[in-house]
Amino acid sequence: RVSVMFLDFRSFMREVVALLAVIKEIVVLLLCALVVLTMILAAVEDLSFRDAIYFAAITGLTIGFGDITPSTPMGRLVVILIGLLGIVFTGIVVALVNRALAYAAAEKRRRLGQPPPVSRILSRDD
Repeated sequence: RVSVMFLDFRSFMREVVALLAVIKEIVVLLLCALVVLTMILAAVEDLSFRDAIYFAAITGLTIGFGDITPSTPMGRLVVILIGLLGIVFTGIVVALVNRALAYAAAEKRRRLGQPPPVSRILSRDD
Protein backbone atom coordinates (compact mmCIF):
# COMPACT_ATOMS: atom_id res chain seq x y z
CA ARG A 1 0.00 0.00 0.00
CA VAL A 2 2.78 2.44 0.90
CA SER A 3 4.69 1.67 -2.32
CA VAL A 4 1.57 2.47 -4.40
CA MET A 5 1.24 5.82 -2.65
CA PHE A 6 4.94 6.50 -3.23
CA LEU A 7 4.55 5.75 -6.94
CA ASP A 8 1.58 8.13 -7.10
CA PHE A 9 3.62 10.82 -5.38
CA ARG A 10 6.53 10.21 -7.75
CA SER A 11 4.32 10.59 -10.83
CA PHE A 12 2.81 13.74 -9.29
CA MET A 13 6.24 15.25 -8.60
CA ARG A 14 7.52 14.22 -12.04
CA GLU A 15 4.65 16.15 -13.60
CA VAL A 16 5.22 19.16 -11.33
CA VAL A 17 8.87 19.30 -12.42
CA ALA A 18 7.90 18.90 -16.09
CA LEU A 19 5.33 21.70 -15.86
CA LEU A 20 7.76 23.96 -14.02
CA ALA A 21 10.25 23.45 -16.83
CA VAL A 22 7.64 24.77 -19.25
CA ILE A 23 6.78 27.89 -17.24
CA LYS A 24 10.12 28.54 -15.53
CA GLU A 25 10.65 31.86 -17.30
CA ILE A 26 7.29 33.15 -16.06
CA VAL A 27 7.97 31.98 -12.51
CA VAL A 28 11.45 33.52 -12.49
CA LEU A 29 10.11 36.80 -13.89
CA LEU A 30 7.38 36.96 -11.22
CA LEU A 31 9.84 36.16 -8.43
CA CYS A 32 12.30 38.79 -9.70
CA ALA A 33 9.51 41.37 -9.86
CA LEU A 34 8.50 40.50 -6.30
CA VAL A 35 12.10 40.85 -5.08
CA VAL A 36 12.51 44.24 -6.80
CA LEU A 37 9.20 45.47 -5.39
CA THR A 38 10.24 44.23 -1.95
CA MET A 39 13.50 46.20 -2.16
CA ILE A 40 11.56 49.30 -3.25
CA LEU A 41 9.12 48.76 -0.38
CA ALA A 42 11.98 48.49 2.12
CA ALA A 43 13.48 51.77 0.89
CA VAL A 44 10.22 53.71 0.62
CA GLU A 45 8.73 52.57 3.92
CA ASP A 46 12.05 52.54 5.82
CA LEU A 47 11.72 48.85 6.68
CA SER A 48 14.47 46.31 7.20
CA PHE A 49 14.80 43.94 4.27
CA ARG A 50 13.65 41.13 6.57
CA ASP A 51 10.46 43.01 7.49
CA ALA A 52 9.89 43.92 3.84
CA ILE A 53 10.15 40.26 2.78
CA TYR A 54 7.72 39.29 5.53
CA PHE A 55 5.32 42.07 4.54
CA ALA A 56 5.55 41.16 0.84
CA ALA A 57 4.89 37.48 1.58
CA ILE A 58 1.90 38.23 3.80
CA THR A 59 0.53 40.67 1.23
CA GLY A 60 1.26 38.47 -1.81
CA LEU A 61 -0.50 35.53 -0.23
CA THR A 62 -3.44 37.85 0.56
CA ILE A 63 -3.24 37.09 4.28
CA GLY A 64 -2.72 40.65 5.48
CA PHE A 65 -2.21 40.47 9.25
CA GLY A 66 -2.08 44.25 9.51
CA ASP A 67 0.95 44.37 11.80
CA ILE A 68 2.91 46.31 9.14
CA THR A 69 1.09 48.82 6.94
CA PRO A 70 2.34 51.18 4.25
CA SER A 71 2.36 54.81 5.30
CA THR A 72 3.40 56.56 2.07
CA PRO A 73 1.51 56.81 -1.23
CA MET A 74 4.42 55.14 -3.05
CA GLY A 75 4.45 52.36 -0.45
CA ARG A 76 0.73 51.80 -0.98
CA LEU A 77 1.23 51.57 -4.74
CA VAL A 78 4.04 49.05 -4.30
CA VAL A 79 1.90 46.98 -1.92
CA ILE A 80 -0.95 46.93 -4.47
CA LEU A 81 1.47 45.66 -7.13
CA ILE A 82 2.83 43.02 -4.75
CA GLY A 83 -0.73 41.89 -4.00
CA LEU A 84 -1.59 41.61 -7.69
CA LEU A 85 1.59 39.67 -8.46
CA GLY A 86 0.88 37.44 -5.47
CA ILE A 87 -2.58 36.63 -6.81
CA VAL A 88 -1.13 35.78 -10.24
CA PHE A 89 1.61 33.64 -8.68
CA THR A 90 -0.87 31.81 -6.45
CA GLY A 91 -3.10 31.13 -9.46
CA ILE A 92 -0.17 29.67 -11.39
CA VAL A 93 0.75 27.39 -8.47
CA VAL A 94 -2.85 26.19 -8.07
CA ALA A 95 -3.16 25.49 -11.80
CA LEU A 96 0.15 23.62 -11.83
CA VAL A 97 -0.80 21.45 -8.85
CA ASN A 98 -4.24 20.78 -10.35
CA ARG A 99 -2.70 19.65 -13.63
CA ALA A 100 -0.12 17.47 -11.88
CA LEU A 101 -2.77 15.81 -9.69
CA ALA A 102 -4.93 15.08 -12.75
CA TYR A 103 -1.90 13.54 -14.46
CA ALA A 104 -1.06 11.40 -11.42
CA ALA A 105 -4.68 10.20 -11.17
CA ALA A 106 -4.75 9.33 -14.88
CA GLU A 107 -1.45 7.43 -14.51
CA LYS A 108 -2.85 5.46 -11.57
CA ARG A 109 -6.03 4.60 -13.51
CA ARG A 110 -3.93 3.52 -16.48
CA ARG A 111 -1.71 1.31 -14.28
CA LEU A 112 -4.75 -0.30 -12.67
CA GLY A 113 -6.46 -0.79 -16.03
CA GLN A 114 -9.43 1.40 -15.13
CA PRO A 115 -11.29 3.46 -17.74
CA PRO A 116 -11.09 7.26 -17.68
CA PRO A 117 -13.80 9.11 -15.72
CA VAL A 118 -17.17 9.66 -17.41
CA SER A 119 -16.64 13.43 -17.58
CA ARG A 120 -13.52 12.92 -19.70
CA ILE A 121 -15.32 10.53 -22.06
CA LEU A 122 -18.21 12.96 -22.52
CA SER A 123 -15.93 15.95 -23.17
CA ARG A 124 -13.75 14.24 -25.76
CA ASP A 125 -13.65 16.11 -29.08
CA ASP A 126 -13.16 13.06 -31.37
